[in-house]
Amino acid sequence: MLFNIVSGESEKLYEKENPTYDEVVRFIREQMNIISPLLTYIDDDGKSYYVNCTNDINEIKKKLSIIKKVNLYITLQSWTCAFCTYEENTEEKCEVCGQMKK
Repeated sequence: MLFNIVSGESEKLYEKENPTYDEVVRFIREQMNIISPLLTYIDDDGKSYYVNCTNDINEIKKKLSIIKKVNLYITLQSWTCAFCTYEENTEEKCEVCGQMKK
């Protein structure tokens, strides 16, 4: 199965016949430098599903047995800076004051 992994403007292709969730996440960490990706799949009706485990990947594969490529979207999880309390950070360093994520 071919996964098109999308994060904002960046896209990477990952191809493996029967990937596990951990293998997909490891690929994202190594190739896209995203530490804690939150994966979602959007079906043809526009409904969004979280992809949290290998079972979720297998369910997508069953539903889309005739389709060879699946888009997986990465949502960056935001965090609140303990130093300046800015809430919308998505990087490892605070986007306002520069403190590292704890």
